Amino acid sequence: MDKLRLEPTAALVMLWASSLYKEEPVLRFVRQLDLSSGYPLYNKCDAVCNWYSQVILNRKSFVRHLIEQKLLTTKWQYQLVFLAAGMSPLSIEILSTYSQKVHRIFEVDISGVEDKRRLYYKLFPKFRDKLKCINADIATTNILDILDSPDFGYRRDLPSIVLMEGISYYLSRQELKNILASFTVERGSIFIIEYLIPYQYVCQARRPIPKKVFKIIQEDCGLGEITSYTKDELRSLLRENGGDLIASYCMRDMELTRTGANTYFKKSSDGWIECVVGKIGTSKAT
Repeated sequence: MDKLRLEPTAALVMLWASSLYKEEPVLRFVRQLDLSSGYPLYNKCDAVCNWYSQVILNRKSFVRHLIEQKLLTTKWQYQLVFLAAGMSPLSIEILSTYSQKVHRIFEVDISGVEDKRRLYYKLFPKFRDKLKCINADIATTNILDILDSPDFGYRRDLPSIVLMEGISYYLSRQELKNILASFTVERGSIFIIEYLIPYQYVCQARRPIPKKVFKIIQEDCGLGEITSYTKDELRSLLRENGGDLIASYCMRDMELTRTGANTYFKKSSDGWIECVVGKIGTSKAT
């Protein structure tokens, strides 16, 4: 089977995260990806910060931790919605351990969806009914209108966990508002949003790192303005949609959870990526 060649930015993220994926069956998936297109970007970013992979490792392991904690403690079945899922193997990580707690996982992205679906079905036929890969632009589409298709089996009577990892900084504020608003009718949707904080909240010595790295990615992808948030801004957005912020975490928290120590992020201002958990709608799900 020929390896699936990734776009440069997708390959870059997978290169940074590669040390997370050492065990089957996730390793089986990662081995089918051709990451070679990411090396030019990787080398540019490495010249800015040769430990930037720590940010991605912390981020990815932490969002998985948040989802797993919810599935471990709930008596309900959840459905998971991964927006701009990319080539992350998170679905396989979750289903390998918590399949009984998951109704379905819906991965939504604007590109690479068909290739990923074929790879999933070839490698993991037992998860075929649990995994739905959906081609859609989350910035312009009402997500629920897409999920409600009979082809996908989304259920509005079940609680959802909606993950936005690695995407909030490429959306406008209005686009994020629209995504939150589309889930207001849902039964207790939980949002996990990873985001970039404004540079002025990052300690001065570290500030050039995110500025330069995001500029490199912007220029490579031809992206517009990068969007940043504070947790208070995200709390306000959640409240505007009948929800609220449940918890917030800085990179120091993420590193401590992953490694048991704070090596690179000793203070909250040492990091530039944070994560919030919010809830929209009402539910008895716990």
